[in-house]
Amino acid sequence: MESEYKKIILLKGLEPINDYQFSIIKSLLAHDLGLTLNMQKEYNKVKIADLMEKKFPGVACVNKLIDLFKEMQECEDIVINLRNGKRKVMRQSRGKETIPVKKIKPGASSTEESTSTADGASGSVHDTPESKKQKSKTTPKGGKKKVQPTQQQSQLPEPSATSTQSAGSSLQGPQQPPATPCSSGSTKKKNMKTTTKDESGRMQPPQEQSQLPEPSATSTRSPGSSLQAPQQPPATPCSSGSTKKPRLKAIPREAAREEGVQKGPKKVMVLKATEPFVYDTVEPEKKMFHATVATESQFFQVKVFQVNLKEKFVSKNIITISDYVGRNGFLEVYDASSVSDVSADQKMDVSSGLIQKANATPKISDLYLQKPGTFVNGIYEVHKKNVLNEQIISYEIKDNTGEMEVWVYGRLTKVDCEEGDKLRLTCFELSDNVKKLRSVIHSFMKVIKSRKNKKQPLDPDSHMEPSP
Repeated sequence: MESEYKKIILLKGLEPINDYQFSIIKSLLAHDLGLTLNMQKEYNKVKIADLMEKKFPGVACVNKLIDLFKEMQECEDIVINLRNGKRKVMRQSRGKETIPVKKIKPGASSTEESTSTADGASGSVHDTPESKKQKSKTTPKGGKKKVQPTQQQSQLPEPSATSTQSAGSSLQGPQQPPATPCSSGSTKKKNMKTTTKDESGRMQPPQEQSQLPEPSATSTRSPGSSLQAPQQPPATPCSSGSTKKPRLKAIPREAAREEGVQKGPKKVMVLKATEPFVYDTVEPEKKMFHATVATESQFFQVKVFQVNLKEKFVSKNIITISDYVGRNGFLEVYDASSVSDVSADQKMDVSSGLIQKANATPKISDLYLQKPGTFVNGIYEVHKKNVLNEQIISYEIKDNTGEMEVWVYGRLTKVDCEEGDKLRLTCFELSDNVKKLRSVIHSFMKVIKSRKNKKQPLDPDSHMEPSP
């Protein structure tokens, strides 16, 4: 079963997660698996599964992964899949155990037959002392003698173990345990014992009862009977871990990606958009703006190169986008693309949690775990400013998890930003050599001035916004 548990952690645990989530898992397992920083960068999901199988043999590797994913809010579905896969393998392992079956000797009573059958069905390997005791009471030693039924009893059909008493019966029916949809082996054994005591202590029914038809397993007591019907407790659903909880919509941690030309249409709600800006100083007519949109389950970063569409990219507006291009984690809208308003009667249920995640600022400590080339949006406080020359400025940003440098080139060096201000960064790229953020041709930056720096009136062309 070792390979089955490895298959679970690889296919149901590691395979569905994205690169960011996988980097978190590797970081959390680094101590247990002895992973260096280089190994964390180079090892893929298969190698991590191999190491986990060696470090945590058997079911322990699945339990370890479940413990890690339980702490990650967006991985609830993966935890459920891992638990279900583990239970399935454990059931298969138990099912392979051999179950000895005793041969029924000729002349053995029906009680002994039902007991053997019940034991086999419940998966018990050995007879319990109690069941052996019941057999000794109901069957004479050696099975050579049978209890002679009375004349009336010999004419009676065999009542089923779960039937209730019919009209006119003078007997009290058996008290049945509550019916549960997922009875365990121990529950079945208990039902078997009840059946055995029913038949061993059977009384002689009155003459008129011998002519009654055989009661069905689900028959109920008719009016006029002088006996109390068996008390059947209401069926209760199984409360074991296999009961599936209602699935909540998983909230993604990062923007969804699409690659290549996409026909669409894609129906989305606009969450926010920047103002249009010139991204190429050589050709001033080249303008664009950034936007964030969402479906009911995902959010997307959008580059719009058709600035006359700005009136459609208004917060909470519902639109459809067709004939767009997916590239480097963005949806790119060009002149050939189509953006249309959706009729007012069509609504979208975008959760507040998804909106918050789409607008969230990544922690600096998380940025160090991202792979080079990742594009970042967020608001960060400037700790230091270093003007290298007219075309390069270095800002040191920080939050409560760490610090990082932001290198700004070209047109964005004209934006007035001082120490203590906050930078709203859009489409900044993680450098491929040293862990830092840098501006690229489509980057956009706005400044949120601190109170001590709000001395001069704001220039509308300086890409600044007031402090909240």
